Amino acid sequence: MWFEDRLRATLWRCRAIVWSASWLVPPAKRDPWRSEQDRRFFHWCHFLAESGQLTPQNRLAIARACWATFPLAFWLRFDRDHFRAGSRRFRGSPITFLSTLVLIVLSLVLSTGIIKAARALFSSPVPQPARTVLLYLDGDGINGKFSRTRSDTLLDLASIWSQSKLAKGLTPFSWGPGNLLLQNRDLAVATARVGPDFFITLDVKPALGRTFNRSDMKDCRDCVVLSYPVWQHEFHEDPRLVGRAIELNGTSRTVIGVLPANFRLISPGIAVWGLIDPSVLFTNFQRRVGAVAQLEGNSTAATFERDLSDRTESAGYVHPSSQLTVTTVADHLRHNLWNAIWFVLFATACAVFVVVLRRSITGFGHLPEGLAPRTVWFGFLAVKSALLLSIVALCAWCVVHWVSAWLLGSTYPLADEYSIWLFLPLAIIALSWSMRDQQSRCRTCLRRLELPVEIGRTGSVLLNWAGTEMVCSEGHGVLYVPESAANSLDQNRWNRLDESWSNLFREQ
Repeated sequence: MWFEDRLRATLWRCRAIVWSASWLVPPAKRDPWRSEQDRRFFHWCHFLAESGQLTPQNRLAIARACWATFPLAFWLRFDRDHFRAGSRRFRGSPITFLSTLVLIVLSLVLSTGIIKAARALFSSPVPQPARTVLLYLDGDGINGKFSRTRSDTLLDLASIWSQSKLAKGLTPFSWGPGNLLLQNRDLAVATARVGPDFFITLDVKPALGRTFNRSDMKDCRDCVVLSYPVWQHEFHEDPRLVGRAIELNGTSRTVIGVLPANFRLISPGIAVWGLIDPSVLFTNFQRRVGAVAQLEGNSTAATFERDLSDRTESAGYVHPSSQLTVTTVADHLRHNLWNAIWFVLFATACAVFVVVLRRSITGFGHLPEGLAPRTVWFGFLAVKSALLLSIVALCAWCVVHWVSAWLLGSTYPLADEYSIWLFLPLAIIALSWSMRDQQSRCRTCLRRLELPVEIGRTGSVLLNWAGTEMVCSEGHGVLYVPESAANSLDQNRWNRLDESWSNLFREQ
């Protein structure tokens, strides 16, 4: 009785699955197909039961065969060959290929932090970038770049510059490398020392806590303000960090606030901001010291620069190898953005030059005949290459930032610059593949050629042809690619097929 119950249960399961799958079959063929499948599983199950082989393993095989009736029923409703042909045409379409690349670009943009980084890059770190100016000594040549300025000299210059009527709130700054002690390691960061009115002049509101005020020079000289990235990556956005102590350069410092995420003035790598202590003497490179101020009235950066130069020389401070430069925050950000754009364009141009130089040696292959076909041909190549370059640029940015966060625990200040250097070899690889893919496409419909067939004899490059032939699935032509690209007697050939060949290509 136990054996009959198991057989009956197996048959009922098979009939239920077959009955469900039969609804995929066209109505005219549904009943005969259902009866045929029921008879097949009925005889199979009874044979196993009578021979004592209705074991769990065999019942699992029966279940797999039952579930396989769903694709069988599906292909009875839809023509399998027609579906495969349509799927192959869809995959080989140039529109599908470009759409796939666009989807990859969008997925990388949405799944990474590139949108947030771009928003911070294009947003101003201060409310009035056109009226906020940066003052610094721009060194020309080796002496100017490596000349040093003492902290007392910087404070004297700031006192002299603050007497100008063309600006207000002038506050000095000095930045350089530092060392932040974390729980399990030391982190090399950039640190800045500023005057107490620095953030007040810039009108920067903190994201957490507060910034400096004048009373801090007396009551809180060891206070520091953290940048948003170091607070986010190293302290995990802990709001309780305000009021606690951290160790910077071997000295305990009290955190009083966190700057907003888009604040990246002077240097994007500055992680900790402290106060300039007049009683502590230090020196720094001239290119790392300066001041900030707010322009008054109708004054401009140029007039303010001339006024400060006259005051500096009148006070007896002469820098033969350096020049006092005043620029607005808007111009400074615009200059940095253009530098990054030109750097990316230069890397792209280098990649294009390498690929074109390589292809000029091996040959560019047969091109379409006529102005319109060539326009479409090169237009597709340009769009495809641009999308591939966008993909590798996003990948380079992600890889460098992820590796930096994985190895250092935070984003390295020069991660964006390193991303461009990684972008260069990846761009060469992407453009080389793009050119190779373009040469393997039909000269008429831009579909990838199929059915590669090797012809000739390997090594016979002098008296006989040896290479690979690929055909367009639409019957437009056949491409011959020689085995040796350097053979001057055997070059790429594109043979266009006329209407007499159409019978060999099934209607899709």
